[in-house]
Amino acid sequence: MAIVAIASPKGGVGKTTSTIALGGLLAQSQSCLAVDLDPQGNLTMGFGIDMEKDQIGSYDVMTRQETPEEPIIETEMGLHILPTDSTLAKAENEISQDPKRFFVLKEQLKSLQTRYTNILIDCPPNMGLLTLNALAAADAVLVPVQCQYYSLRGLDRLFDEISDIRKTYNLRLRLLGVLPTMAENTLMTRRVLEELKKRHHQVTIFKPVPKSIQFAEASFAGQPIHRFSRNRKLIEPYERVIRAIAPDTNQPPDEHLL
Repeated sequence: MAIVAIASPKGGVGKTTSTIALGGLLAQSQSCLAVDLDPQGNLTMGFGIDMEKDQIGSYDVMTRQETPEEPIIETEMGLHILPTDSTLAKAENEISQDPKRFFVLKEQLKSLQTRYTNILIDCPPNMGLLTLNALAAADAVLVPVQCQYYSLRGLDRLFDEISDIRKTYNLRLRLLGVLPTMAENTLMTRRVLEELKKRHHQVTIFKPVPKSIQFAEASFAGQPIHRFSRNRKLIEPYERVIRAIAPDTNQPPDEHLL
């Protein structure tokens, strides 16, 4: 079982959009669970799931009131979702005094080891306790970065934090790579990509995801991009990432580096 956290300290970088796209593609050939660990619940809503009052979800799992099997929802495409809503925000405070507060998610996911080939975790846009739980549980972390210059600020700090987590809480954690998002045919995008390669030449930089209104339209329709659009330029970058997550899937040749 491979567990991948999709994390970024900044919001609006395509983190949830990428989780939806990757989950939908992985579910075509392998068992896959997408965990919504962001109290905003955008991943949950992105699959057309409306959390009802008192419906169990990630909050109940993170506070150990439920095992993860109970709240899981299967979508019509075969992808499984561990949903959430805004109540998840309370979980950080409720587990903050727990001696094992960094390992709650890791312990809860153990029961799913034989059920799923891949688990994706959509993290909140910060480095709080929920994100730290995701990184402590994950085998790898994917970092989406919007193709804007300000998005490059803080990457060094994020990579340092990932390194610290690896040393302190999770020796197997690796940086899967950086996924540039919302790329346009502009000088700004080209400069951002050049700067990424220059500053982080030791890190895998995946093929950029183009900016397109179709991602928002797909989310509104409750569908991942490959089921909503036939535009290969929007789908191909995610297929390249999947090859890094699950090399045995039938994806295009390994040409994902810039």
